[in-house]
Amino acid sequence: MCRLYISKGPIDLSNALKLAARHDPYMPSERKQHGDGWGFVAASPHGFVYYKSVLPAWEDPTVVPMRDAVLAHARAASPGEPRGPEHSHPYMAYLGDGRIIFVAHNGSVDKHALSAKVGLNPSYFTDSFVLTQFLARYWDDPRRAVEEATYYVKTALNLAVLEYPTLRAYVYTFYRGPREYYAMYEVRAGGARAVISSTLLRHLDHQRVELENGTFLTF
Repeated sequence: MCRLYISKGPIDLSNALKLAARHDPYMPSERKQHGDGWGFVAASPHGFVYYKSVLPAWEDPTVVPMRDAVLAHARAASPGEPRGPEHSHPYMAYLGDGRIIFVAHNGSVDKHALSAKVGLNPSYFTDSFVLTQFLARYWDDPRRAVEEATYYVKTALNLAVLEYPTLRAYVYTFYRGPREYYAMYEVRAGGARAVISSTLLRHLDHQRVELENGTFLTF
């Protein structure tokens, strides 16, 4: 269970993420917080800033820098999953041609089945880390990669992926849980464009459009 956003252009959604992480009335559990770490990548053609922390996002004074593209995520760890800064999103994976993908995920997938596909011991990693390795293996065709991953969904496959150095943003939303929590929205402000988790809308006034369940989007 997590909150996330991916953005391109001059739009700062970091405060909305921190507020949504601190209190999430849509969260389908009694916790109502996403306090098990957070992280971001802020990228431009000349470089990127990559940060991960075990602190709750709202307690961390670290500022998300404004860059051409930003991917940020606040985590609520599933029971039994590893915790620590190394397990905060976004995850990073190198592709065979030297490109990098940064992946943030909301939902849960079958970690054991995916681990068998990519040759990892599921005891040491989160389901989202294993999912990242799976996606990287098939990323020559991003749409096919996410479609293949749907076979392993438990609750949701809400994905935001930032590709580097292309700065291409990819979003996929597929969920079986409550719409109020899992729905994702596209927002625009001036020349900026972003996709966000539903709870962030409580702290924003931007124009928004709900993405239909099953949407694959790139921008």
